[in-house]
Formats: sequence, structure tokens, C-alpha cells
Amino acid sequence: MTRSKLLSAGLAAAAVLFSQNGAAQELIPIQIPQDANLIGLGVFSVPDYYGSDDYKAAAAPLIRYSWSDTQYVQVLGPEVRLNLVPYRTDLRAGPLIRFRQRRDDDVDDAVVKHMRPVPSATEIGVFVDYHMPLEPGRPLHKVVFSADIVGNTTGVYSGPTGNIKATYFYPFAQGLFGKPLLGTLGFGLFFASDHFNDRYFGIHGVDLPRFPERAGRAYKAEGGLTSIKIPFSLTSQVDPKWLVTVAGRYERLLGDAADSPVVKDRGDENQWIIGVAASYLF
Repeated sequence: MTRSKLLSAGLAAAAVLFSQNGAAQELIPIQIPQDANLIGLGVFSVPDYYGSDDYKAAAAPLIRYSWSDTQYVQVLGPEVRLNLVPYRTDLRAGPLIRFRQRRDDDVDDAVVKHMRPVPSATEIGVFVDYHMPLEPGRPLHKVVFSADIVGNTTGVYSGPTGNIKATYFYPFAQGLFGKPLLGTLGFGLFFASDHFNDRYFGIHGVDLPRFPERAGRAYKAEGGLTSIKIPFSLTSQVDPKWLVTVAGRYERLLGDAADSPVVKDRGDENQWIIGVAASYLF
């Protein structure tokens, strides 16, 4: 199969996953370890909704296709990035599109499933990554500093959301069973607008009777620093053409998000994503 056919098939599969709401929520904790074209698929355990203590399985497409030494399009689960920076190996920047899952009566929690639904959201914004090498001759031994900011285009919420993150990449000298092995560990902060947090964590109007402990008092969730995120992964090149990745992310909700009855009484401020992915290099 040619590169163009592989890319077309991958993008079509990604579109199907997004349209069926089967994609993992927000960002998945996969780090593509090198500047290589690949196509793959991951299966992850993700929260049933943002703040839930129930989990479900979700599929996440993985695609990276470059048309020059540095410029590329990349799909990681529900996010698409387009790097437009030419002639730089240390800097990536460009537009991104992100799809955020809806919350409706399909969730397991007996109270949250009857709350007013929150529709799926499309977010558009920009990102920038800076790759700082740590050791001459070992390009995968590095720290990557990342930031992004997006806004919602579908009227689900107003105001920006954004992430800042640092990720450490370490190629293990011994590998795994003689195969190359790369580990990553990151630390990130997620910021959200007042309206975003109130949309996902607030309690108002017809939802108030579902939380009798509130005695009819609305819960307004304000924005700001909403969570910390700690992603981690191990990737092994088990074959010249295949990568296998085990990845996860711990997220701790903070502030009004963590204190919301939707989370504190019906869910959990500790959010986990765990999964495995296989990718084909081409």
C-alpha cells in the first residue's frame, strides 16, 4: 500500500471514530518518539465523563505524515496538529483541532446521566513545542516544552482553555529484549475559563433537584488552574516497522472542578487514562 493510501485510510478511520464518539476524551498520553511517518491504533480505558469514577474503553487513532523534513500533520486520538515551522528541528508550531466528548444519558452514573446533556465540542487553536536535546549523539534524550490554547467553535462554552507541559524523553541503553526502548514522563497544567468549568462542573436550574444536599443552591464553578496532569509511556520498536506503546496519564482535578458535587459526590477528582497502542512505520 502506498503512503497516500495509508494516510487516506488512517484519516477515514479517525473520522469514523470521532463521529461515533468512540475516541478517547481530550488528549491521550501518547508521545510519538521520532520524526517518522506512522499509522496506528490505541485502545484506552478513559473516564466515562470528565470527573467520573466509572471507566469505559475508547479507541484512539495515531497518524503522523510529513511532507518535508520538519513539517507534518499529526493525529493523536481526538486531536489534529499541523506543524508549519520549516527548517527547524527544535521548534514545532501551528494550528490544532481538538474534539471533546459529550456528556449525556449514555454515562453510567444514575444522577449525572439525567442532568442536562453537554454536547460534544470542537476546539480550534494553536500549539508550540520546543525540543531541547540533553546529550550529543542521542537525539531522543531530550526535554520537550509544550503549550497550547484553544477556543470552542460550537457554542458549548465560551472562553479559552490551555495546557502547558514539560516531557522528559529517555532512551534506555539496554532496551527491552534487545529492542529499542524509550520512556517518557511529563508534568502539565490545564487552565480553563469560567464558562468551561461551569458547563462541565456547575449545577443549575433543572439539575438542582438531582442534588438535594444542595438545598436548591446552585453550584457555580469558576475557572483558572483546573488540573495537573502527569503522563507517562514506554515505547518499544519490536520490529523495524512496528512500535508498541504502553501509556497512561494521571490527572488531579483542582479547585471548583474538584469540589463540584458532580465530581466530589458522584465521581472522583483523580482521573486516569491507561492503554496500549501499536503503530506501523512507513
